[in-house]
Formats: sequence, C-alpha cells, structure tokens
Amino acid sequence: MNRKVRRYLAAAAAISCLCQTGMITSMAYSFDVGELEISMDQEASQVLQELGKAENYYEAQSCEHQGKEKVFTYAGFELSTYPSGSKDHIKSVWFLSEDTTTPEGIHIGSTIQEMEKAYGSDHVEEKGSYIYTAEDSVLTFYTKKDLVSGIEYKAIEKSER
Repeated sequence: MNRKVRRYLAAAAAISCLCQTGMITSMAYSFDVGELEISMDQEASQVLQELGKAENYYEAQSCEHQGKEKVFTYAGFELSTYPSGSKDHIKSVWFLSEDTTTPEGIHIGSTIQEMEKAYGSDHVEEKGSYIYTAEDSVLTFYTKKDLVSGIEYKAIEKSER
C-alpha cells in the first residue's frame, strides 16, 4: 500500500474516532436502516423507494411550505418529509421502538451517560432534552429519569441555517 493511501486511511480512522467520541460535531447526523443511510434534508424519493411500503401513511397541508408534509411509519421509526419545489425532502426521523438504534448504538432505554459517551458533552440541555446540532441536522435525545425516552433526527432547513 503506498504512503498516500495509508495517510488517507489513517486520517479517515482518526476522524471516525473523533466523531464517535463527540469531539467533532459539525458533520451531519444520519440514521441507518440496514445498508441505507438516511440524511436529513436529502431528497426523499430514493429513500422511500428503498424502504418500501410503509406500515402507515399520513399527509397534511404544510404550514411552512407549498404542498403537503408526509409521514411514513415503518417498523421502529417514523419518517417525515416536507415539500421543496417539485420534490419531497427528509424532514425528520422519530424512533418508536427500543429496538431502533442510532449508528452509535444509542436507543430508547439507554442512559444519559451512554448517550454522552457516544456523542460527547457538546450539547444544549433543555428540560431533559439533549440537543446535538451538526452542519445541517439536529439530533435530540429526550430523557426521563436519566434514561433516553425518545430520539429524533431533524433537518435544519436551508432557510434556518
């Protein structure tokens, strides 16, 4: 392996470690379903196609955008979209089950200590909610009695950045 490739791999490993320890928080948060990575604010059609038919579906006129916001319920999570031009974009992912985990292994029922070990302490705490903000997304852990009781990924829309 040449020197350039080794340096690249070493840098990628270091960045990965720093992200997992919460030392780098400016990168976007994403949610993984199997091999599918779902990033907030990304165009939704390919994601929805790969996820397949939802267990439940709901739509309503958007108060913030021209068109309809849509909510799709799958095993363990709920995904919502918002309209932008002629396309829908991922607005949020809400965890519904203890079996659903973040890529770092945090789930409903994890302790605040486990959450901070995985994501670091660079968060805003508001009334039992721990809010981690990245480049274009927010990851919020809702807690009750020192345990995670809810997890939500949410897009920071371009107009809010």
